[in-house]
Amino acid sequence: MKALLSLIISIVFLFFVSACGGGGSSGSAPSGEITAPVDTPPDDNLALDDFEDAVPHDTSFTSAHFSGSQNCAQCHDGITDTGNGKDVSLVKAWSGTMMGNAAIDPLYLAKVASEVKRNPDFKEVIEAKCSRCHMPMAHVEAGFADDAVVMFGDGFLNPENPHYYAAKDSVSCTLCHQIKDTPQLGTVEGYSGKFVIAENFGTDRKSYGQYTNPKTGPMINSVAFTPTYSAHMDKSKLCATCHNLNTPVIDAQGSLNGDTFPEQAVYTEWEYSDFNRTKSCQDCHMPQTEGSVVISSRGNVGPRSPFHQHQFIGANTYMLEILKNNRIKLGAAADTAIFEESISNTRDFLKAAADVTIGSIITANGTLNFSVLVRNHSGHKFPTSLPSRRAWLHVKVTKTSDQTVVFESGALNSEGQIIGVDDNAEGYEEHYKKIDESSEVQVYEPIMADTDGKMTYTFMKAARYLKDNRILPLGFKSNAPDDVKPYGEAADDSDFVGGSDTVVYEVDNIPSGDYTIFVTLHYQTASYGFMQDLYRDAALTEVALMKVLNRNTQNHYETISTDSASVTIP
Repeated sequence: MKALLSLIISIVFLFFVSACGGGGSSGSAPSGEITAPVDTPPDDNLALDDFEDAVPHDTSFTSAHFSGSQNCAQCHDGITDTGNGKDVSLVKAWSGTMMGNAAIDPLYLAKVASEVKRNPDFKEVIEAKCSRCHMPMAHVEAGFADDAVVMFGDGFLNPENPHYYAAKDSVSCTLCHQIKDTPQLGTVEGYSGKFVIAENFGTDRKSYGQYTNPKTGPMINSVAFTPTYSAHMDKSKLCATCHNLNTPVIDAQGSLNGDTFPEQAVYTEWEYSDFNRTKSCQDCHMPQTEGSVVISSRGNVGPRSPFHQHQFIGANTYMLEILKNNRIKLGAAADTAIFEESISNTRDFLKAAADVTIGSIITANGTLNFSVLVRNHSGHKFPTSLPSRRAWLHVKVTKTSDQTVVFESGALNSEGQIIGVDDNAEGYEEHYKKIDESSEVQVYEPIMADTDGKMTYTFMKAARYLKDNRILPLGFKSNAPDDVKPYGEAADDSDFVGGSDTVVYEVDNIPSGDYTIFVTLHYQTASYGFMQDLYRDAALTEVALMKVLNRNTQNHYETISTDSASVTIP
């Protein structure tokens, strides 16, 4: 039985969202809101040429506390791995990652604009929360200068704003390398972007690194930062400050109720897994070189080892592809080749994150019964991070002789929707222990609920999870906090354990003959339901642009793993 919300609730919720005013524009054309008849999606006839190109940002900027990424590239690009001769330039690799493009990610910008429109009374809260980790240098510098911390209108995204360059340089070198090792790092008090940047100036600004006895002269002379050893640069707690995010909750009465919602808890998932003892975030997402690296092309700096490459590999090939194909429109600094390398690294990384295996197969009286084991090899849930992400099983049984399909669960239709899956404002797909109908699909995903227990895609309305059956990491501890525990039917599934999930499939009334079972595990950054909900705000420039970009890309999901098996029905 699928978990369905009533149509009446859906209509009321839609009315509430459409009734909210406010919102902002980044200044790109069409500016403000795009007007169109209510029954006509306002962006149906829009093309990329209807939006202005982003104003290029100066990656060589300097501010009181920060320095642009290109200033760092002067010394830290053009370096190689002595083990294989590979170019491991720091800024070059970073520029093609989601970290290097966090501020121009069009899905992020569209979602923030949508959240502001739906919750106009909390515009300042939303923009401050969302810019803290996506535009951190601008956020910090504005705070030091007592300037407004805003994104839209005259805010950070406006080329006339004094913090525009700092904002557009995203999560850059002198941000991460200035985060202090405070007692709060890796704790609740340090989550949600509560990192600390010292209010130092000139050479008093410390650039923390993982190597002892750094040679200070070259960096002081080039960019007026003083390199300083600090062990925390190799620790997962450094990443926790932005990758554990608790968002404030707006209740049904339209007020902040003082609670928070774990929009993502990647660090906590890792903390309560076996990986806590064996691998840090940096070990996986910043892979080590084969040999040592002379980390600076200037200043006669000696070789260093181990060296973590600044590839910041994640799971978002979808957005990297969009950034690559729309570099000028979005204002990306990396060239096509850099993005292609980042996409290739990410795709390989994803394929190593999980796999599927067909287990025991039983046939009797025209019935085919088989199990599918899904294993998570990553150090956190699979998938993790933003609640727009999901993975699912596509299972198909065909007649071997002519490939006639006798059973299929999890296929995509031409609109990009998983056939049989409830992924809209009316409901969601439950977690299954056993599947015996084509309309049932195993989807690994988080589903949010508001303070009234109604399903929502609006982050600021989210108060808890209705469903969270993302596959737990190996060794997941039973004493983990509620923020990361499974919710819904998965919580009572004895086969849903740390490191894996097992699903049983049963297909009845199969004629005798030879058959082939195909099982595929897919992953998606932006689920169909999440995007359809976002598009209800397509009158906003940011959302309209995202819809056009999504329509123009072919990369909507990734295939993680496949398995097949032959079987004879007697």
